[in-house]
Parts: sequence; structure tokens; C-alpha cells
Amino acid sequence: MGGPKPSGTEETISTGGTGLSGSTTSQGLAPGTMVGEYQIDKQLGEGGMGRVFSAIHPVIAKRAAIKVLHPEFSANAEMVQRFIQEARSVNQIGHPNIVDIFAFGALPDGRFYFVMECLRGQSLRDCITKRRLAPMEALAILETVTSTLEAAHEKGIVHRDLKPDNVFLVEVKGNLPQVKLLDFGIAKLLGDDGRVQRTRTGNLMGTPGYMSPEQARGQDVDHRTDVYALGAVAYELLTGWLPFPADNAADMIAKHLFAPVPSARLKNPGVPAELDQLVMAMMAKDVAHRPSLAVVGDHIRALRAHGAFAAMHAANADRSGVQPTGPVGAAGMLTPSPQITPAPAMTTPYAGQTAPPTRGPAPTMTSAAPRRSRAPLFVMLAVLVVGGIVAVAVVVNNKSASATETTAAPTPPTEAVTPPTTPSPAAVTTPPVVAAPAIDAGAPVATDAPPVPIVPPPATEPIVKRPTPKKPTTTTVKKPTPTTVKKPPVKTDDPDAPMD
Repeated sequence: MGGPKPSGTEETISTGGTGLSGSTTSQGLAPGTMVGEYQIDKQLGEGGMGRVFSAIHPVIAKRAAIKVLHPEFSANAEMVQRFIQEARSVNQIGHPNIVDIFAFGALPDGRFYFVMECLRGQSLRDCITKRRLAPMEALAILETVTSTLEAAHEKGIVHRDLKPDNVFLVEVKGNLPQVKLLDFGIAKLLGDDGRVQRTRTGNLMGTPGYMSPEQARGQDVDHRTDVYALGAVAYELLTGWLPFPADNAADMIAKHLFAPVPSARLKNPGVPAELDQLVMAMMAKDVAHRPSLAVVGDHIRALRAHGAFAAMHAANADRSGVQPTGPVGAAGMLTPSPQITPAPAMTTPYAGQTAPPTRGPAPTMTSAAPRRSRAPLFVMLAVLVVGGIVAVAVVVNNKSASATETTAAPTPPTEAVTPPTTPSPAAVTTPPVVAAPAIDAGAPVATDAPPVPIVPPPATEPIVKRPTPKKPTTTTVKKPTPTTVKKPPVKTDDPDAPMD
């Protein structure tokens, strides 16, 4: 079955050999059978084109998967050529998200086979059957599938059977699963005229749940049929339901042909409006109205960037206590707020275009102004504190140096220099008193001798004058120089006068 049980019954018309049902028939290979360099381990399942077996290299223990074409197709030269072309195309695309095919050969009974890498993990079908993916998870898978299909289209290869069964999630230890795109069998069966080819009588190649209207009608198809199928896959990833569930393949195909595409938000209100609009545009009935894979990729990347921003904004709001600006959806992803500038309307028809529309502008996002950081304030305060400490250190150092210099300098005398006073006129004009000559004690003394008169000095005798000091000034002396002032001796004839 091609879809989950809640989505209604889906009939798989062709899987190209990788839609495995696990059945076994007489054309199976017994365990231990050597196919090329590999030894068959067990059968993994059967599809419309052939069977797939797990195998191992007996020497180097490398595991592989071997796809064996059904006997009726192996007898058809055209089918064999296209089987070979599938292996060539996969290697021609050379994309890391496409399963690798590295060997080709034929069994002894004439059946052709090729050897491809063995993938460990689960299909996208198994994943969404267990749980519904969050929008961010779905967008990550869709972005990888979109870029992988673009690489195939650049080589002129159309998948034409895109569905969750053909998308594999490879387990990667310590990291997110790696997406691998499988089954290019139907794409390789696409004729040169671009029309749908039939593998068995009365069965169209494709899966009704994801089949584009032009593919269901048997019209010419191109890369835009993969865009439609990718939109149907996106709808199922986001809601857990097929876009057109029905009880049988005929009713399901009729809805693809005539029924309008339902909104994914009816099934999951947590789907962002822009993503819902993108899915409906991808599933437009008219191929000219569908966006190209380049435009789809731009919108998916913009939505993922917005989702990451919203998650970061919500985390910051939890720490700061501020509520997010946008409503939170059921899956925990913020729906676009008024700050988001939406992409151009996807439902606008690309009138008159047969080629895919050119890459359009992706949605632009503007965020609210972030809070100012307090780091500059802390830096400024630190600079001020350090500057103050340095200034205090400089002042203290200068004071210490000044005190040291003062201590080392010679100490001036404490005796104040008293400027001499100008002698009065009396002191200058009055002659000094001349004492009487000393009398010898042994000499006789005449009592009747007349007294000795005091004879004044001659008028012509020079008078010794003291040096007249200069008029003192009021000059401030910072460092006075010690000086010694000597008083001139006073000449006298008195031997008993004290000597200076």
C-alpha cells in the first residue's frame, strides 16, 4: 500500500522494483547463491520490475542490495536496455542523495541484475506511519528531496514515481538521518516522446496517491510532474493524510483530475500559512501554474530559516520572560508573525509559460531590534576604575619623590640675618672716650700733682666708620644660601677694652 491507513486505500501500480512487499516466489534466489561477487543472504521484497535481495561480499564482508529483473522483462530487449539505462542514469546524476549502483550482470537463467548500496535505516513511509513529523522536520526532508530532483532534471531525468516509499532515511550515528532517493526505474522507462509507458496490460506506471493529472491522463509529462508529486508528499508529511484519500484507485485519480487541493491547515492547524500556500501551488492542475523546483527550494529554505529564528526567539523569550510575537502551532513551531514578508502568491498562474517559471524572490525576514548589550557599559566602568587607580598611583609617587628631594637638600641656617641699622649722627660725631694711662703699682704717687687733663683727639684724626649696609629688599628666597656677616672691629687705644 502506498499510504498510511488513515489516508485511505492506495493501490501501487508500479514501484520500479523498490516498493518491496516481502513476498517470495519460485523465481527467488536461495541463500548462499553467488550473484557476481556477492553471496545472497535473503530476499528483501518484490516490486513491479523485479525482486531485491540482500547480499554480502564473502571476502571483504561488504553488504549490498541486488535488484533482479523479472523474467518477462529480461526477455524484452527494450526493457533490458532501459534497465541498463537506469543504472547509467543514477551514476550519471552522481548525487550523494541518490542510491549508488556499482555493478551490472546477468544470471545463468538470463535474468539481468544490478548491485547497489545497502541502506540501513527506514523508509519515509515507515517513519510517517509511526508518527507525524513536525514542520521543521518535514521541511528538512523536503529541501533535500527538492535539490536531488533538481540534479536529476538537469540530466534530463524525470522520476515520475516520487512517494514516501522511495525516500529512504539512512541512519547516521550521532547525526540526523541522511536522505536517499530510490527507484529511477519508471523514469528510465520514459520514452523519447515523453508519454507514459505501460509495464503490464491495463496498468499505468505510477502511484495513484501521488500521480499528477497529466500523468493520469497519459499525456506528455516533464519535470513538473515531479513537482506535483513532491507537493502530494509534502501534504502527507505535514498532515499524516493523503491529499485525496479514496477507497479505490479510480476515485483517487478522479480527485487528482477534478477536485481542488485541500488546505493542509484543515488537518494540521500548526502548518504555517506560507507552507500551506506553497503545497497547494505545487499541486496546481495546470502545469503552467506550478512553481519550478528552484522556486520551491527558495521558499523551503526561507521557511526553515524563519523556523530556526522563531525557535531561537522562543528560547530567548523563555529565559527573559518575554512572550513570542507569533502564535505557536500544534507542532511547536511559530507561525509567521507580521514581521515576515511573505513570498509572492504561489497561486498566481504563470500564464503562457511551458517551461518552468524562473526563480522568484524568497521571503524576506525582518526581526525586531535586539536588546542593547550591557557589555560596553561594563567596559567603560572598568576603564574609569583603572584610570582612577593609575592617577592615584602617579600622585602618590610624585609626593614621595618630592619628600625625598627635600630630605636630601642641605638645611639652611636657622639664624636670621638681621640687617645692620644706620648709626645715629651722635655716634658718628662724638669722639671715643680715652681712658687714663695705667699706673704702675710700684711707682710713687704724687698726691700734689695736678690732675691729668683729658685731651680730645685732634680734629683732623679720621674717624673709623662702619660700612653702611644696603637697603634691604623684600625678595623671596626659596633656598637661602648661608652667609656669615662679620662685624668690623672697632679700633681703640684702650688696652682694657674687650676684644671681639
